[in-house]
Amino acid sequence: MVINEELGVIPQSAGDVLGVLLDDVTCSEVDANRSAARQAQRVVEAVEFARRHPEIYTIDADVQMAERAVVLELSLRLRISQERVRELCSTAETAARDLPLLWQRARDGFASMHSVGAIVTAAGPLASPVGAPREVRDAAAAALARLDRAAHEWVLTCSSAVLRQRAKKLVDRITGDTAARRHARAMADRHVSVSPAGYGMSWLTALLPTHEAVAAMRRLSATAKHTRKDTREGRTRDQIRADLFSAWLRGVGTATAVQTKVFVTVPVQLLAGDPVPVESASIVGGDSIDPLTAKQLFLDARGFRRVITDPVKGVVVDMDRRTYRPTRAQRDWLTLHHGTCSRDGCTRLAVDADLDHDRPWARGGTTDLTQLRPLCPRDPIIRHRTRVRYRTRPDRSVQVISPTGYASSAPPPF
Repeated sequence: MVINEELGVIPQSAGDVLGVLLDDVTCSEVDANRSAARQAQRVVEAVEFARRHPEIYTIDADVQMAERAVVLELSLRLRISQERVRELCSTAETAARDLPLLWQRARDGFASMHSVGAIVTAAGPLASPVGAPREVRDAAAAALARLDRAAHEWVLTCSSAVLRQRAKKLVDRITGDTAARRHARAMADRHVSVSPAGYGMSWLTALLPTHEAVAAMRRLSATAKHTRKDTREGRTRDQIRADLFSAWLRGVGTATAVQTKVFVTVPVQLLAGDPVPVESASIVGGDSIDPLTAKQLFLDARGFRRVITDPVKGVVVDMDRRTYRPTRAQRDWLTLHHGTCSRDGCTRLAVDADLDHDRPWARGGTTDLTQLRPLCPRDPIIRHRTRVRYRTRPDRSVQVISPTGYASSAPPPF
């Protein structure tokens, strides 16, 4: 035994104990990989079964609608997005068909689905076009087999990042790809995205050509440097860069300033300086915001709508059968009430969703607040063209009931 004043009594075999723990971590990873591959395979089998038996989900045996319906049900059962379900299905289908050695590694637990997805993505340029001549298909099959043999060895020792790099290099070598063509493909992927960072903050990121990104950053840095010198203020240079980035994109002080509507709920007690519950101000359908930001948003707004019990007093909100299209007042109220799409499992902001009639307009439904709810554009299509039922609860949230007997559940109150 070894005596240590800080750690106490430590067995001489402590290193062996730690080794056992680390081995168990490795075994757990193998089990998790094997389980993930099996789940992906079952997703493929479920989608294929729905394609072969569209009558389960549809009245008119529409294969495409049956596939949409089973993807929706899988997303609800697995509590992931429909896009993720399709990604899992596509990755497993492609790997089993084009990369059988790699797929066997995944089924044995020695490759994660993340790694398999990276190889499948890299293998895209090797696939032969639909209807290609036999010699083209044979060449594509040989190229995929070469990548498969290499990848099924790499996954045993390489991290996901290294695996992705090696796969890309090998594919470029096989295809004879050039830097110019690779850049052209990357240019086609340029986009802007926003993701929440918590505490009322979000990341706004853009994929741009390097020279443009560097030039934009240099302009931000140069302006931030002079701004800090001129004003002698307490902001750091990073904070000034972030503020300039936001102001320039929103067109602050210009004739083309952004006019986008953002819904923010601000308790009147907060504006009066009275104590309010913690984090009671929030962006509708999004994150909570601090009291100072809430007050500033209220003061900067050109106009505001006070919402008590009748949020649109003096404006018609119940249209009965007079019109199909909801009013702006109705849309605003439903956005405030729901925040997000009303269907279980969906987090799309209500402001970006469509308004759907609980009782279809063609069957006598009315355009009033008790009959309307925000739904993603694809939901009404599934609702009206499949056997999937959309049931509205008393709180106006929407439960999905599948013809297989599955019924979605709403998250508990928070």
